[in-house]
Amino acid sequence: MRAVGLRSAVAIAIAGSGIGLAVGSASAETAALAEREAPDSTDSGVRDARAAEIAERRRERRELRSQQGRERLAHAREVLFDGIELSAEQSRGVDAIIEAELKRGGRYAELRAELEAAEEQGDAKRIRAIRAERASLRANRRGPNKSMEEMRALLTEEQRPIFDMNRARLAAESQRAQEGRRKRRPREGAVVEAE
Repeated sequence: MRAVGLRSAVAIAIAGSGIGLAVGSASAETAALAEREAPDSTDSGVRDARAAEIAERRRERRELRSQQGRERLAHAREVLFDGIELSAEQSRGVDAIIEAELKRGGRYAELRAELEAAEEQGDAKRIRAIRAERASLRANRRGPNKSMEEMRALLTEEQRPIFDMNRARLAAESQRAQEGRRKRRPREGAVVEAE
């Protein structure tokens, strides 16, 4: 059944490409040869197109994650320092901490893309090197609390209580968002009732 459908698809592809054979003018040998050769090139073209489509989707997801990360850090900065007047030196210090976070996240995304490319090429040596670097990044991951502690250290004694309140507010926002995502995503094995 699949072969018949594939032959039909190949015949349509050949006829539609302008290379097709005029009805009645081709010999049986030429038609048989076209049927044997066309599926390979068609399948290869489909595979190549599919691989390109997958690569494009992955790139778009990486860009989206990167943008979301920048937005989260910008929002966190806005919330954490709400009601706090930062000096120029404090502001530069906070910016440096945020920039370092963005740089680390960006490198991790770059490594993810490099790993995908190395896997597609079958480059085992490069795959091992990338995985080792990713493992090193994960092992040295700082986490948001470390960054917030560094930011807090830049503040004066008068600014720290406000920062702590803002930090609690940011944590509550994060918790609510996480609960919202959890409610939208059904648990595995859960029975969903129809209304």
